[in-house]
Amino acid sequence: MLDRGRVQLLVRLTALGFVIAWLFSDALRAWVPFWVPFVVLLGTEAEFVLRARNEPRRPPQRRHVPGPEDADLGFGELVEDEEGFRFVPPPPRPEPPRWRRAAWAAGAVAAAGLFVVAARSDRASTWQALPAAERAQLVERFASEASIIARRPVTLRCDEGYAFTGAGSDTLGIAFPDAGITYLATSVCRDLRELVVRGRAGERQGEALVVLAHEAIHLGGERREAVTECLALQAAVPLGVRLGLSEARARDLAHHEYEERLAERSAIRAAYALPLTCRAGGALDRSPGDGTFP
Repeated sequence: MLDRGRVQLLVRLTALGFVIAWLFSDALRAWVPFWVPFVVLLGTEAEFVLRARNEPRRPPQRRHVPGPEDADLGFGELVEDEEGFRFVPPPPRPEPPRWRRAAWAAGAVAAAGLFVVAARSDRASTWQALPAAERAQLVERFASEASIIARRPVTLRCDEGYAFTGAGSDTLGIAFPDAGITYLATSVCRDLRELVVRGRAGERQGEALVVLAHEAIHLGGERREAVTECLALQAAVPLGVRLGLSEARARDLAHHEYEERLAERSAIRAAYALPLTCRAGGALDRSPGDGTFP
């Protein structure tokens, strides 16, 4: 049987450690909602409390003070003096130190504080946290860029209602060429915003550029996923430049995405696997002879 106190302490420390890691990790914030470890912690606490209350109460037992017959068991001792042997009882059990209650209270305050910080950080990093006017302006900008790639006027929406992306789906974007509209996951819109507003240019921004270009190429009429993916990798470079990146940095991000797709072996994304002609000088190279790809 495991000691319940140790298990409870281990769960608490694990949950708090996870929250601290979540605060400093973009990858964790992208894949794990901040409230998950808190729900686990709350459920564990509730389970311990309910189980303790449901356990049958033991009948009260009368406690006997240790006597001379217990001296050989370590409860007190027999001391010999002039009057013979006498029993010296053990010292009273010390009361629990006051700092222990203070430590539990401090832990609860720290957990509550981390919850507030995590909630604010999570809220600040989402697309929906942006002011409506800023979101509308960014959507208009993204739609303009998609229209340039598609070579036709198109409509773009950040899928705030999770009608086609997110919330249990790994779809980052979807296009409806006949209707001339595409929906992007809110995480993609947020990453693009970080590029446009803050100049952030990491791997997430590189992926977001390819996703936007991919759906725009679909809107331009290309239906084949593998071909679209290859063309999107190339279109992501000038797209990144128009959104504020240097050409060298935009090309580095696109090349990283290119290498990631070449190394991918997912059966689910088999339709997106780059064809052999997706290379420098290949049939899908839109600028053959320039010595760069994508």
